[in-house]
Amino acid sequence: MIAVPEDVLTDYQRLVGNRDVQAIVDYSGPGARRDTVEMILLQQALHLGGSTEVVRFSPLNSYARTFHEVESGRVAASGTSAWAADAVDRKVQLSSALIQEGEYVVGLYTVATNTAVLGMPIASVVRQTAVTNRAWVNDYNVLQRLGFKHIESAPTFPMIARMLKAGRAQVTLMSFKPTPDLSLTLEGIRLVPLQGVKVAMPGSRHFLFAPTPEGDQAMRAANIGLAKLRAEGRIRRAYEAGGFFNARVNDWTLLNPPK
Repeated sequence: MIAVPEDVLTDYQRLVGNRDVQAIVDYSGPGARRDTVEMILLQQALHLGGSTEVVRFSPLNSYARTFHEVESGRVAASGTSAWAADAVDRKVQLSSALIQEGEYVVGLYTVATNTAVLGMPIASVVRQTAVTNRAWVNDYNVLQRLGFKHIESAPTFPMIARMLKAGRAQVTLMSFKPTPDLSLTLEGIRLVPLQGVKVAMPGSRHFLFAPTPEGDQAMRAANIGLAKLRAEGRIRRAYEAGGFFNARVNDWTLLNPPK
């Protein structure tokens, strides 16, 4: 059993449709985003690594609870990646990196109807209220380092979107999407990036595996498969299809360049 957030599972099903996951080489389509292409990559990596186990996904919406369930062995792995920094002192095993140090760049997103924030200079934006999940330690720390003094928390991304729509917060950090305007629509709420700015996220991201014989076996297979997928360029291709590696923001201003 592999844990994934429910909204990600829904978009994954839209993306895959009736296709054979192992035959997918074009990762684009409705529902494509970082999380959903990672679900495909995990299954392909397990298969390429020699695993014959049938993959079953279990909806689990809390990032913190995913760590707990993997740690306890109640699920064998996470179906989407997690920050390596969040796994320090946790009894979980990490796959080889899907997203390596320095590769993760995101946008500051708000609801499409928030024309005030969309028209603000960045010095005014950081005086607004941001929202993230406090369990996403990296996101929280980056927002603080950008200068945000007021940061709200919500346990799931759909709830973050609802808070933005309700005006309880104005911006959140989110990976870029493959849509023409880089937007994401979630539960009918359209989120768009502030134009011209992007944010670097420190650290690497990995699949989590349980500290159990089942977890050990799955991690070994996944690492063999991930090495093959990276060598073939398929990891990068998948993230490009999901909008995560996005050439359209190459010339945007990085708000937190390395010192």
